[in-house]
Amino acid sequence: VGEVIGSECSDNVQFATASSAPSALSDTFMWEDMTNYVGQREQFVDNCGPQNEAQNETHCAKVFKMFFDDELVELIVRETNTYAAQKIQARSFIPLRSRMRDWKPVTNKDEMYVVLALFMLMGIIQKPTLRSYFSKNCILATPIFGSIISMDRFESICNFMHFNNNDNIGTYQGPSKLFKIYPVLSHLNTKFQSLYLPGQNIAIDESLTLWRGRLSFRQYIPLKSSKFGIKSYELCESSSGYLWSFIIYTGKDTVFQTAFVSGDTNKTATIVLSLVEPLLKKGRTLWMDNFYNSPALAQRLKSLKTDCVGTLRLSRKNVPQKVKDKKLKKGELVAQHSGPVSVLKWKDKKEVTMISTYHGEETKMKLTKCRQEKQKPVSVLDYNENMGGVDRKDQLLQPYLLERKKMTKWYIKLFRRLLNIAVLNCMVICCANSGQTKIDHFKFRVELVQALLIEHASGSVRKFQGHHSTDKNVP
Repeated sequence: VGEVIGSECSDNVQFATASSAPSALSDTFMWEDMTNYVGQREQFVDNCGPQNEAQNETHCAKVFKMFFDDELVELIVRETNTYAAQKIQARSFIPLRSRMRDWKPVTNKDEMYVVLALFMLMGIIQKPTLRSYFSKNCILATPIFGSIISMDRFESICNFMHFNNNDNIGTYQGPSKLFKIYPVLSHLNTKFQSLYLPGQNIAIDESLTLWRGRLSFRQYIPLKSSKFGIKSYELCESSSGYLWSFIIYTGKDTVFQTAFVSGDTNKTATIVLSLVEPLLKKGRTLWMDNFYNSPALAQRLKSLKTDCVGTLRLSRKNVPQKVKDKKLKKGELVAQHSGPVSVLKWKDKKEVTMISTYHGEETKMKLTKCRQEKQKPVSVLDYNENMGGVDRKDQLLQPYLLERKKMTKWYIKLFRRLLNIAVLNCMVICCANSGQTKIDHFKFRVELVQALLIEHASGSVRKFQGHHSTDKNVP
């Protein structure tokens, strides 16, 4: 376990709080030794697993279309057609060979579902360029693409894909920097939460969607593999990686909606409370790294019947002085508590500080990678087991990235990332409903693409001019 260092939030982050927000707890901490400490984990009293219409549904395409339902897909169709008309009308001259001359509106949601399915297929079959998917070279050929839609038509829909009418920016009330994609963000955040409830263990962490182009809210996080990109704060189920809620960070004007915040609440605590608010008072355990944790936040969460465990920065306010100052030899630890909140510092190769609302200073024997026995604090072992919800999600997505590296529009790249996450969440729901402990990820994605194409491509996609093969049927 090592201390994770991330970029700090701006001090100017905005908060939207309810007028009846509960007052913050006292910042007074009376730290004492662990002699009489009795840790009590909150009892988990909530439902978990698939909810509402997602219950008992195991068909991959039906579950996927609960996230990308007719309402969302029809919105994409409508805004794509509107944007195409605006772009064409704004051009005083259209070159003779331009695809704009051949543009025909998307007439139904079937064609858009086909485009989404082909995006998924592009994540399974990795090629360097979009046009290479329509190549007739016998070495490179993937005939399924050309048999369903022409290359020109596919490129045109990709170029004109849009999610919000530019003419409505004057009446738009959401985050200004997310105008282009806000309807999709709002819809999917709601669907992710309504169709599934995570189990007792949940984790909050940052995720980064790679973007190296110019963007006012692009972030640099050196410890992430992407390093540059669009940062999001995410809450995931620890065991499955199901993304339950997320907030896109747009800089100092990011608004966090929560009723559990007062004027003196720490900025990172506000992020946590915004993400976890609907899950409070149910006995869940929240696992976080040292970017978010503080004694005040742990005390606040415990008062809301939610446990909190994670690494802690010694520079945080209210950390016990004895734990800060104690010099340790390898294998030694020191711990103190104030009420249910305990802070423990342990030295392995380097010092690691943990905070918990139910762990004491107990240790447990653990086999290392070299098959050697080592005594470790139970809080460290539990943290290593449960913290990786967001990282697990990112690892599962990595082999099937839908967002190609070279894109000129940041919101299209973010949309494809969210589409990929919806596929993963769909798999988690199908796995839970089927009673299986694990589903073959590759096989699931292939079956989902095939099911969508069979339902929406057979005889529903119009025959547009462009590069087609002779076979129009979905295999």
